[in-house]
Amino acid sequence: MSAFGNHICGCYYTTSPYALRIYLPQVQLESHTTITPLYFTTKLSQTFQNTSADILPETRYSFPLYDGVVVTAFTCTIGDKVIKGHVEQKEQARKTFDAAVKKGKSAGLLESLPLGVFGVTLGNIPINASIRIDIVYGGELKHDAQIDGLRYNLPTSIAPRYGSYPGQLLEMDTAVLKSMKITVDIDMQGSTIRKVQCPSDHPIALSIGTLSKAPEPTSDMSKASVSLTHNTTELGSDFVLQILIDDIGSPKAIIEKHALPNRQAVMVTFVPRFNLKPVRPEIIFIADQSGSMQGTKNTALVAALKTFLKSLPSGVRFNICAFGSRHKFLWEKSVPYNQENFTQALNFVQGFTANYGGTELLRPVMAAFESHLVDMPLELVVLTDGEIIAESQLFDYVNSQINNEKVDARCFVLGVGRDVSHTLVEGFARAGNGVAQFITDNEVMDFKVVRMLKAALYPHVKDYRLEVAYDEVDDFEMVESETSTQTAASPTDPQGVPISLFDKAADLSGTPNEGTDRYAHLPVVAVPKLIQAPHVIPPLLPFNRTTVYLLLGDSSHTLKSVTLHGSCPEGPLRLDIHVKRIDDPNHTINTLSAKRAAQELEEGRGWLLDAREGTEPIKDKYSSRFDELVEREVVRLGTDYQVANKWCSFVAVEQREKGKTGDNSSVDSSSATLRDGRSGSDSCEAEQSDEYMGANMFDSGPSRNAKKRQKFKAPASFRQSAMPSLQASPGQFSGVLIPDNYRTGGGGGRGRATFGVTGGGRGGGRGGGLGYSARRCRQAVPQLMDEDCETFRDLREDDGEWGSDEPAELSAPEGPTIPTDNVLATVRALVDLQSFDGHWEWTNTLSTFFDSHVISEAKSVRSAEDQLLATVMVLAWLKTSASEYHDLWEMVAEKASDWLEGQTEDSELLMSKAMSALTGGV
Repeated sequence: MSAFGNHICGCYYTTSPYALRIYLPQVQLESHTTITPLYFTTKLSQTFQNTSADILPETRYSFPLYDGVVVTAFTCTIGDKVIKGHVEQKEQARKTFDAAVKKGKSAGLLESLPLGVFGVTLGNIPINASIRIDIVYGGELKHDAQIDGLRYNLPTSIAPRYGSYPGQLLEMDTAVLKSMKITVDIDMQGSTIRKVQCPSDHPIALSIGTLSKAPEPTSDMSKASVSLTHNTTELGSDFVLQILIDDIGSPKAIIEKHALPNRQAVMVTFVPRFNLKPVRPEIIFIADQSGSMQGTKNTALVAALKTFLKSLPSGVRFNICAFGSRHKFLWEKSVPYNQENFTQALNFVQGFTANYGGTELLRPVMAAFESHLVDMPLELVVLTDGEIIAESQLFDYVNSQINNEKVDARCFVLGVGRDVSHTLVEGFARAGNGVAQFITDNEVMDFKVVRMLKAALYPHVKDYRLEVAYDEVDDFEMVESETSTQTAASPTDPQGVPISLFDKAADLSGTPNEGTDRYAHLPVVAVPKLIQAPHVIPPLLPFNRTTVYLLLGDSSHTLKSVTLHGSCPEGPLRLDIHVKRIDDPNHTINTLSAKRAAQELEEGRGWLLDAREGTEPIKDKYSSRFDELVEREVVRLGTDYQVANKWCSFVAVEQREKGKTGDNSSVDSSSATLRDGRSGSDSCEAEQSDEYMGANMFDSGPSRNAKKRQKFKAPASFRQSAMPSLQASPGQFSGVLIPDNYRTGGGGGRGRATFGVTGGGRGGGRGGGLGYSARRCRQAVPQLMDEDCETFRDLREDDGEWGSDEPAELSAPEGPTIPTDNVLATVRALVDLQSFDGHWEWTNTLSTFFDSHVISEAKSVRSAEDQLLATVMVLAWLKTSASEYHDLWEMVAEKASDWLEGQTEDSELLMSKAMSALTGGV
């Protein structure tokens, strides 16, 4: 069990890695949704208040969104400052955020986390400031088979999950608010609204004929507005609406231009209505009997299974599996559907008591695939509350069985209960080319169950394909499942002037530099001018909405219509849909298209899987780098269309006028103590039990009156354990400078930085491994501090506690020593100490080698300044004292320089000052 308990939630900060979280009171929460015939968009606004006596360097919270939802806008209002987010590659977004926070700017970061969670990190929250976070997201419409209409869900909690949470999720608990304002406007643009109901049993107020934001009331039956009856309603479950609308399933094809030149997207959506002769497949029911299913969820599951069993037609073969920590099949192999077997199955189901322990779904699914009858189509019908962690392994297995092993199977998943995991249910059905449906604890479900069974009895049509037609005569294009492309990695006919193999003018002192592009080493794969998502159209089934997107990279032609083709034993299938153009300033269809294309690639499908160079698949030709090719394409989609995904995040940074400093620029460096607490739960592990209770979404959290303090400080014991030894010695550097844009704030004054020796013993003898006297460095420093260096600040504090000339001895971890009597051995030792990404840590080993001990309160609580200092010092020493071994260290130095450039804009100036100080030059 986590040290913080199972119900810790809210927007929080900590004062040290081991301190309890301190939660900010939540002031307001509003959710406004607009549902159209094509999609929905939601604006979620949350307001918190910093009631502490300190600027908060970092606060965190997370929230759930349903599978397939795309975040399209992220805005933070911190005090009176409004900062708007934009999408960057995930690691770059984190660097942008960290760099802004180190400059004392207000900043925000929104990241996509595992299991359908988004996390928000806020930096530099001023004292007494309010924090308002506005997130706009959208999604495609979901069809509810029970009413043959729409289903809309607003999540209010992350479902409990069995197993160990991924580390980054443990760091960011999820909150539930006990009062929130929910408004849903339904604008069907001409289609009559017949019914609106709330199966989640929340009290609602319904207005038919008008929208909440309409200037005057109207009587348009295609419009409606729903809201909670009062704003203090406690939401113990997701807010669910069912909406019955005329013609909501009619085929639609909508094209929308993007802001980028020559970019368009098409959405094709409809609910199929056609009859085919049903087949008699093998049906295996897999029923969740873990402990989390006890109570009303198990009652609903048993009722659903009874309906399934009583509705089976003769001629099918079936089996039932109950699973939890273990699993049990009723029969070793599927049996014919007859009276005897029906009675045995009914007795088996009626004995379900949800006593199988934890939830492990992968093993029974594997067993079902391994034991299925190979001469019959297989239909898996899974009933679960979705409380598992290992979702990706399950998806990968199902995906490999159907797409790689070519098993003729489909997966239908029924999510049961209030807190079911939509990422599991939707992802499982998507990987298995099936249908996902949901029922709450007390929801009527008989139609839904029967219609899911009807879908399972539809024949397997696997060759659905789209054809697009243009206004030009006889101009059409079939979307191919295999994409022929070219790469720049292996041209068939190399051109250009031959490169001499012996060029006296060649500069061999450096290393090839491909810039900062993290994907520069990959082959260039041409993006097709038309991308379809999903790349392979899944089975079209009645009472289940089908939506297909097309991303068009060439808008020179005018799209006229799309035609959906397929074939079955009874003959060809065809549907022609005229294309209608819309103009949406938010480019919702484009962002939904990009999100779906990226999601497919993240899940091991998509156009890259079938792309070929000539006749050879790209995934085979570049098998060792294919995962990086997928990541690059997902990043392209995220940054081009500004949507968050697995490898892209929103980052928002305060923009200041040049020469001005914001209120939070006076963040004291001691407040870095808070930042180190960002992962206060790192040392804790979630209890691995099925009863693990996930925190609800929007809770104000345990209120706490912050104590008034003059200054945040880490506990003394923590400062001492983290500080390196600070015993003064001849030749030490105790005031090495750090760029202002790398640090977390600083003093309120603009005093000049000093790069030199403050204190230390007398004498001009050689000091440490550098071989330069402290007096010589002191003499050089005043001449170095010209106007260009005002962006640097001395790490030494002026308050005397950490900046005294004779600091107390503090303990530091012991480490290996670096030899100083042999330059080659020294170089090798320094190379061994380099970290994977190119930086060095400021350890006791380096401190002893340089005979310099940086004095800074920040050293006691953060490693970022340590890393910058250590990296600069090592690079400077290598370049000034080990030039004869340049070939040995040049590659590691190149890596370190790249790391420095990613951390501070002043890397070159910092290196120049460091090298000048070491050599005594000016």
